[in-house]
Amino acid sequence: MKKYQDWTSSDFISYITKLEARLKQVEHDESINFKWAGNLGHWTWFLKENKVIFNDLKASTLGYNPKDIADIGFEFFTSKLHPDDYDAVMDNMRNHLKGKSPAYEVEYRIRHKDGHYLWYYDRGVISKKDELGNPLILDGIVFNISEARQMEDKLRYYAEHDILTGVYNRRMLYMDLETLINKNNKTFSLVMIDIDEFKSINDTFGHLMGDDILVDFVEVIEKESKTSYRIYRYGGDEFFIILPNTTLAKSIEFSKNLIQSIRNYKFSHGLPVSGSLGIVEYDSKMSLDELINHADDLMYQAKKNGKNQYKF
Repeated sequence: MKKYQDWTSSDFISYITKLEARLKQVEHDESINFKWAGNLGHWTWFLKENKVIFNDLKASTLGYNPKDIADIGFEFFTSKLHPDDYDAVMDNMRNHLKGKSPAYEVEYRIRHKDGHYLWYYDRGVISKKDELGNPLILDGIVFNISEARQMEDKLRYYAEHDILTGVYNRRMLYMDLETLINKNNKTFSLVMIDIDEFKSINDTFGHLMGDDILVDFVEVIEKESKTSYRIYRYGGDEFFIILPNTTLAKSIEFSKNLIQSIRNYKFSHGLPVSGSLGIVEYDSKMSLDELINHADDLMYQAKKNGKNQYKF
């Protein structure tokens, strides 16, 4: 049998033809045996010639007619990688080609013909080397994992956000505060805000109307907040706002404006709504719990002083 480097062009074409036929047969066999095989693409990359052959699914999933792109190089696919994923994919491939990893294995986003991106899981291994150990051929498989990634994103969103209002939840409040506290000498402030007489709204008009008020209330806070501020629903009608790189004086100014915006906002069902706020600038001597409890105490002092105001 001839050595690979001694192949003629006809030898190479014959090998390619046989390999393409084998890929189609493998795809057919898997479609019989595995219910998920319809989401499986095969590819082979001949490095020396920079020729990639693949089964129809790898191309058609991206919106291309396989017959129209029969003769392509590696760049056909790499040119469609998401800019944020390109370096990771190329580094992963280089590491395998240099023998630093047992396989090329990576997840990435790749652009569909119509412009949107799909998530792919791609895995390949060197299947042939020359006499010096240099890679000649890579064989691989690829899955479209877009649905799985979308589900992961949804689960992550539900784990981090309050479903009703869309702001961050209590768990994220503690995580973000802990991160800020661990950054020594970082100035930030914490504002706690509670809707005045919210229990009466629920008792009088029902919880569905109460939910509408909560959604409106968050909208007011978001409109008044800078993009760097993060809003959290602590529970019920209690919310926290983290103001990074913000002193107490700036936080007081923000709170004044927020109270005025709440007064002026036309809430659902025409109900008058106000809020009471507690404002704290973080002191490095405070623990996380002390910081939250201090803001909570100040907020309740504002309520005792007549509501619709702030306390610092």
